[in-house]
Amino acid sequence: MEKDNSRVFIVLEEHMQERYAYIIDKYNFKSYNLVGLQHLLGGVSLSKIKQRISSRGLLETQYNNLVTWINAQKEDKITEIYLSNSEGFIAYNIITRLKKDFPEFRLVALQHGIFDISPPPKQGLRNIVNKTCKLCYGFYPIGTGFGTKIVDKYIVYNKLYKDFLVNENNWKEEEVDIDFKFLKSHLYDKRIPNIKEEGTVVFLLQCLSKAKLCTEKEEIYLINGVTAYLSSKYNRVLIKEHPIHKDEKRVTLLENCEYVDNLIEAFNIATHAYSFTSTALIEAEIFDIKSYSINSNLINIDQEKHDKIFENIISFEKEIENK
Repeated sequence: MEKDNSRVFIVLEEHMQERYAYIIDKYNFKSYNLVGLQHLLGGVSLSKIKQRISSRGLLETQYNNLVTWINAQKEDKITEIYLSNSEGFIAYNIITRLKKDFPEFRLVALQHGIFDISPPPKQGLRNIVNKTCKLCYGFYPIGTGFGTKIVDKYIVYNKLYKDFLVNENNWKEEEVDIDFKFLKSHLYDKRIPNIKEEGTVVFLLQCLSKAKLCTEKEEIYLINGVTAYLSSKYNRVLIKEHPIHKDEKRVTLLENCEYVDNLIEAFNIATHAYSFTSTALIEAEIFDIKSYSINSNLINIDQEKHDKIFENIISFEKEIENK
C-alpha cells in the first residue's frame, strides 16, 4: 500500500491506539482517536447494557467531535476512511452514522484479531435489544460481531476469513481483501535474519479467565502445566505475559524459563511458539517460527472452529498434562 492523503484512519477503541500507531505512521495516515469510552467495553451483560445506556451522551460527544475533525480534513479530498474495527458497539454506532452523514466516503475495516467464524450467540435477542434501544435512546448498545456488512470493504488475515465473509455473510469478492503484510507491517519490518537460537521457544500467555473462557484457577493450572512441558522439551523458554497481566507474575518459573518484555526480540531468536488461541501465533509465523495452538477441555471455545484457524494443534490433556 502506498501513502495517500485521500485516506484517513479512525481508531475507535482506545486500547487499539498503540496497535495501529505503526501503520498510521508508515502510510502517513491522518488519524483520529476516540477517547473516554474504554470503560464501556467488555461483554454484553445486562449491567453493561445499562451502563452504556446511561453513558450514551459520551458516545454522542465523541461522534460530534469526530465529525468536526472529518470536516476539517475535507480540503485533502478524502475518499476513504480506514477503521480500527467494526465488531463492537462503539464501531456499530459510529459506522452507521458515518455512512449516513458521509455517504461519499468508502469505509474500510481492518481485522485486528482472531475471530470466531460463526454468528454471535443469541443473535435474535441481540437484534431485539438493539432495535428497541435505537428506537428509545437513539443508539445501539450491542455490537454486530465479525461478519456483518456495515462497511464497504474489509481487509482480513487470510482466505479462511475471506471465504467466511463471502460465503456465509453475502460479501462480494471485491469487497474483501487479504493483506496480512499490511495489517502486520510493524512485524514484517522488524524481522532480523540469521539470529535464531536453536531450541528456544516463546510461550504467549493470554487473559483466558478475564475473557470468561475458563476460571482463574484453571488458567493458572494450564499456564504452569504448559510451562513445565516446554521446559522439559526446549533449551530456553521465553514467557511473554499478556498486556492485561503485565504487572503480574503468573508463571512458576523453572530453571530455563524467563519472562520477556520485547516480543519482537523474542520472535527473532525463537524457533517455536505456543499459546492457546492467541493472534500472536499467526504473527509468529512471520518470523519463520513453527507455532502450536494448545486446546484443552478446560477452555470454553468451539474446538472444531478453533482448529480450522491454526495449522498445528496440540492437546493439553493428551500431550502436555502429566508429561
